[in-house]
Amino acid sequence: MSGRLPQQIDPIRLADEGRRLAGEIPGREFTRLRDQGLAENEPVRIDLRFEKLPGGGRRLRGAIRTRIEVQCQRCLESMVLEVEAQPDIVLLTGNAAVPDEVDALTIDGPVRLVEIVEDELLLAMPMVPMHDPERCSTPAPVS
Repeated sequence: MSGRLPQQIDPIRLADEGRRLAGEIPGREFTRLRDQGLAENEPVRIDLRFEKLPGGGRRLRGAIRTRIEVQCQRCLESMVLEVEAQPDIVLLTGNAAVPDEVDALTIDGPVRLVEIVEDELLLAMPMVPMHDPERCSTPAPVS
């Protein structure tokens, strides 16, 4: 599925059908990312593949990208941060055990696509955003 993205999805059904979701969602849909500096008109680009794995498991993989204006924590000037998440998530149902070595999401029904996308982008953001040292107006400390 490409173009207009649904507001709610059933990730288990999408994985069973081997579907792909690709398109853009405007920044105004992402409340928590807007609090971090995402502009209302900045698109969030999504390309997600849902797969059924051998043995019956299900998986969500793909790429999510956007640009967020943040404050450099070294020089305190504004900067545009390219944020990219590459989720690789095992989708679980019911009381399935969560394997330690993988990212997993327990699904018990339809979910809002924006919530999954927003969670992944927030996890991909650096804790301390800074310009590259050669582009920053404040020199990096010498160790």
